[in-house]
Amino acid sequence: MISIATFNPIIGPLSRTLGLSEIQSGILVSVSGICWLFGGFFWEKKTFMSRKKMLVSIMLVYVVTLAGFGLLADYATRLVTNPSTLFWIFFCLRAIAGFFFGGIPAKAQAYVMGWTTQQTRTQGMALFGAANGLGFVLGPALGGLLAVVSLTAPMYAAAALLLAVAILLLLFIPDEPEGEVRRHSAALSPNDARIRLYVWIGLALSAALNIVQVTIGFYVQDRLDYNPQRATQLIGAGLAISGVMVVASQILISKYLKWQPKRLLTVGLSCVGLGLIGLLTLIHHSFVGFTVLGIGIGFTMLGYSAGASLAVLDHEQRSVASYIASVQGGGAFLGPLAGTMLYTAHVTYPYVFCVLLLSLLIVWVLRTSNKQQAQESM
Repeated sequence: MISIATFNPIIGPLSRTLGLSEIQSGILVSVSGICWLFGGFFWEKKTFMSRKKMLVSIMLVYVVTLAGFGLLADYATRLVTNPSTLFWIFFCLRAIAGFFFGGIPAKAQAYVMGWTTQQTRTQGMALFGAANGLGFVLGPALGGLLAVVSLTAPMYAAAALLLAVAILLLLFIPDEPEGEVRRHSAALSPNDARIRLYVWIGLALSAALNIVQVTIGFYVQDRLDYNPQRATQLIGAGLAISGVMVVASQILISKYLKWQPKRLLTVGLSCVGLGLIGLLTLIHHSFVGFTVLGIGIGFTMLGYSAGASLAVLDHEQRSVASYIASVQGGGAFLGPLAGTMLYTAHVTYPYVFCVLLLSLLIVWVLRTSNKQQAQESM
């Protein structure tokens, strides 16, 4: 998850360096998101080779697309190229990357399902979801910090990290056939009344994070008149702070706060909204906004993943985990394109839109909590 999210904070400055428009940069992120969804459903059902061989093969193809994108971007920055042709080559690379990336969490999740029992599956799925969410926050931070070296350095670092993981997988994880994994799974609709709220919150949070990550590079450059390198450094530091606060807030919740999911969601969504308002009004003190944003993300991620898991039976956990993982791909498709289109209309529109969306979700959470309390008191 770090590897695919690393791309988000560098695409704004990189696209301007290469002569691409804001909307084109959003399309490059969105196409990987939609192909991520398709790839997840495609690879999850494929069993023409052992799970280990298939997972390693998928990871290696994905690594090649990451490194290829970086090499092409470096080549294009040194030589005058046609931005239109460059865009379509990048488009194809990102589509292939998204399709193969979709198989990584699908196959990894199958391992988790095979290694856990009915008693430990909920914990395993919660850990798997937390790893996905945390990677989606730490990835942009890594991208922003490594951009000090160059705008393409984060892509090489992500490729190297994933290659190292593939080697570890090859050496230390046993090769086992699929089969037992699907035995206790049950079909569950994402519109099921028990999990509908949590799925929508996960999708909205993922979309909002993608909107912020893809447009913040443009926003910092335009509001503070920074060059691409300096803007990316600021964004990297800010997103790193957000990542630290995500980890800190989740440790706080798991060890000391025994809150119910809907209380976590109310506090978390409110903090995300306040963090975005801080970025709008206090851009010269953006670290305050990034800090509050990170706290909100940590609370909200645990709130919707734990809420969805607790709402269903044990044999439905696999379906819930699939939806929780899929909402990040959906957000990666919807967020960047919507964000760059809104940014083209006005620099503040992406953040205003996110705040309004989060406000509606808070109202939904409160109304659901009030209905539940009324039913329990009857």
